[in-house]
Amino acid sequence: MTGMNAVSWLWRPVGKASGVGWGDVGLAALLSAWAVLLVTGLLPGSSDHSGALAAVAVLAMTVPVAWERRSPLLAAGVVAAGTLVNELGAGAIVRCGPGLPAALVIAYFAGTRLSWRWLSVAAAACMADVALQSAYDPRLGPGFMTIGLPAVVLACAAGWLVRQRGLAAAALRARNAELRAQRERTAELAVTADRARVASDLNDFVRARISGMAAAASTGRDLITTDPATARDALAKVGSSGRETLAQMREVVGGLRAERLTAPQPVLADLDSLLERATTADARLQVSGSPRILPAGLELSAYRIVEHLLEALEDAPGTRIDVHVRFCDDALELDVRGTAGKQQPAAFATTHERVALLGGTLRIETAADLCTALVRLPLAPGYAGA
Repeated sequence: MTGMNAVSWLWRPVGKASGVGWGDVGLAALLSAWAVLLVTGLLPGSSDHSGALAAVAVLAMTVPVAWERRSPLLAAGVVAAGTLVNELGAGAIVRCGPGLPAALVIAYFAGTRLSWRWLSVAAAACMADVALQSAYDPRLGPGFMTIGLPAVVLACAAGWLVRQRGLAAAALRARNAELRAQRERTAELAVTADRARVASDLNDFVRARISGMAAAASTGRDLITTDPATARDALAKVGSSGRETLAQMREVVGGLRAERLTAPQPVLADLDSLLERATTADARLQVSGSPRILPAGLELSAYRIVEHLLEALEDAPGTRIDVHVRFCDDALELDVRGTAGKQQPAAFATTHERVALLGGTLRIETAADLCTALVRLPLAPGYAGA
């Protein structure tokens, strides 16, 4: 589970035995073989007791390590009981070599798996195991409890800390996933809201154009018999205005996004007031090339693009924002630079949608805390170089 990341080699399960890994079984086998060799006198320095009963009984002190992760409380209880049986039944035989590591390892994994209530029970069992070994093992002695008992507590505490770290990491991963999902939803909502705003802008724009065309058509109809030349000019104006309106609508209709108008549609000439109003940073505007009147849809979109890009930059008095508008022969270029802010995903998403709507390109460059957005919007043939 959570604390197991520290010893990932124990994760691989033995067949379908969930919670029992090859590392657990291997460690139990190693400690068991060591214990049997000790009690049978086959290791240098071991006791001369070699009874089969002692060799079998000592396994109760080491075999439970095999399920230390799956059931650490059961493992702690079995080794404590096994130690009591060995010390009372087989007498003073040296078993501390494999016995102490088994108790400490089980205490550690109890800390990684159990709640405080059951961990205290498992810790008490492991401490009883160590106390029994200290009292009966010829190599230890009662004085060893001053070291052994704190070692059990430290092993439990280490497991608990590993578990808490794993839980915190899991919570952090979940939180990061939620934040990523929230950023995506925020970006989607921003794009949807921007589309709704464009629909409102487009509605007002088309309504104004149709009103003008209707007025010109009415004038032409009234003068068609008294002043044919003026009537023809009025009707020609209706035709040209209709074609121009259709051309500009093609630039805007694809995505339908912009903000609801409560005032005349903003244009590039209003960027100065936008910079003063939209940010507290030291915002500076530079215009180069041959400034000229562009299609209303393009001017509005360029204004909104700058507005969205300002949202992606840090809004603070100590920062600086540079906005450079370049009127090229066949395109309008926008260069916005400043310190990166916290709203970049949503702001860049809406900017990208609007730029794509006009068939333009958007390039974002970041270096340290500096963010640069380069936008290129192609001009319709009738306005290129006009």
